[in-house]
Amino acid sequence: MQLSGLWPALLTPVTATGAVDHDNLAALTTDLISRGVDGLVPLGSTGEFTEFGPAERAAILETVVTAADGRVPVLAGVSGLSTRETCELAAQATGAGVDGVLVLPPLYWKVPEDRLAGHFRQVLAATDRPVVLYDFPALTAQPLPTSLLQRLAAEEPQVVGAKLTVRDITAITAALAATRPHRPGFAVVTGFEDLIPAAMWAGADGAISGLANLQPDLLVALVAAVRAGSPDVAALYERVMAIFDVYGLSEPAIPGLKAAAAALGRIASPRSRLDGGSGLAEAATRWAESHHGAEAVVA
Repeated sequence: MQLSGLWPALLTPVTATGAVDHDNLAALTTDLISRGVDGLVPLGSTGEFTEFGPAERAAILETVVTAADGRVPVLAGVSGLSTRETCELAAQATGAGVDGVLVLPPLYWKVPEDRLAGHFRQVLAATDRPVVLYDFPALTAQPLPTSLLQRLAAEEPQVVGAKLTVRDITAITAALAATRPHRPGFAVVTGFEDLIPAAMWAGADGAISGLANLQPDLLVALVAAVRAGSPDVAALYERVMAIFDVYGLSEPAIPGLKAAAAALGRIASPRSRLDGGSGLAEAATRWAESHHGAEAVVA
């Protein structure tokens, strides 16, 4: 599995009653593949991974893997509260046929670097699939030290890359400097769309993007343009930044993202298992009316 290019962090559509809408999830998967994405990431932060139990997670992964049908790799989020839970989820994802797993540090407790290394190494033992480290310190309050990235890149070939959802571009350049001398093929991708050009110009490989659920063509084009050194980068980046305000529709951002996706016809229902607050549907409709260009998935 080569982590490179544009990988949508999949929304998890649910029905009005809150049940997973597997038909809509399969349709979204198929549509994104048709737009030229390089891979898919179900059950990440955008996929509301915290809101689904183990059986639901397994069914979600089976739906995405079946719909993808080997056309692009599937990188499954398997993070849990504890190392034990994360290992169980990694083994479950392996059984569902995913191509790799995306792993946060253990949630809730802050632990020292050696404990973090042990966490990831136990996950490695629980799956034979490539592992991508996931750094999202704004939510975990547990940054992955650059020295840890260096250690795992040098010592664990099964660790193939890192997703860095960090605001500071210097954290990305530091990760590249720490890992690439040991592993020239070690992948580093950003989780923030506004950092795509800067991160890729610094040497990163692409992005795992929540916005790609709404505007896949635009995000695919931006990543391709940066990679090619195209003069179109500035115009494409301006368009990405024009829709970046969707993340401000709600707190946390996922209910607003889902409401906007539904208003654009990208998913069937705006329902989220997270509380989006009152007036979200109306706000999302106004947002969608002012941001044209997405094509509907739902018939």
